[in-house]
Amino acid sequence: MSLLRSKILTFGGVRQPELERCRAAIIPAPLEVTVTYGEGAAQGPLAIMSASANMELYDEVLDASPIDQGIYTHGRINTSGTVQQSLENIRAAVAAELAAGRLPVVLGGEHTVTVGALWAMVERYGTDFTVLSLDAHLDMREDYEGECLSHATVMRRAWEMGLGVRWAGARSCSREEIDFLRSQGIEPLWAHQSHADPNWIDKALEGLTGPVYLTLDIDGLDSGIMPATGTPEPGGLSWQQATAWLTAVCARHQVLGLDLVELAPLAGQTAWDFTAARLLYRALGLIFRGTL
Repeated sequence: MSLLRSKILTFGGVRQPELERCRAAIIPAPLEVTVTYGEGAAQGPLAIMSASANMELYDEVLDASPIDQGIYTHGRINTSGTVQQSLENIRAAVAAELAAGRLPVVLGGEHTVTVGALWAMVERYGTDFTVLSLDAHLDMREDYEGECLSHATVMRRAWEMGLGVRWAGARSCSREEIDFLRSQGIEPLWAHQSHADPNWIDKALEGLTGPVYLTLDIDGLDSGIMPATGTPEPGGLSWQQATAWLTAVCARHQVLGLDLVELAPLAGQTAWDFTAARLLYRALGLIFRGTL
């Protein structure tokens, strides 16, 4: 079984809606195997769901309640096996949502979960879409500590699938990664450039056409407003910058799926869980608004 049956805490704390009437489905995937610094990402999905139950479900920016569009919450994915097995379970769960015409929303866990989601996306849509990553890190390593399926190799695996890749909030990488990207004619838009240029979003999306997949690594936010992650980095995007980027992306492009990863809850400090839940809810509302 790829899904573990247990009591489900629904997103937003609402009564579980009828699946057939939902536009999005949340797939908790508490994978935590390849993390290399701070731990706790496996607790991220539950923390986000718990925080979401305490949100106001009216969004003042959208002047709407995105929950009304129907957000279903599945039981958590079985991530007790190998990383490969866990990713296959995620692939199957995402594929089922795509087949049903719902937006798949994977909640990690470590960033590696994105690979399983992308397997399903490529099976369904081919490679005619771009992966947009909100992330402090480029995640373009060939391997990390001998592992090809790692939180540090996610975007390299996406690139190898034949997908276009772009970043927002990036500010940390190895020499190997930047040398590889430049050899391919790719130059990331760095976070420090975003802070200095009022037109950074237009530059981040310049020339981009067609649909996108969104992967939201919570460490893309500045560590001052998001310390609850395994690899916090200073100099990241503010809440306003991140939501402005999401607004532009969702207004200009069809979003085929998304994930939110790498929240590592801090005991007694629920503000960060709440921030992650609000970011996810805002992203869903913006996606729904773009397709109404």
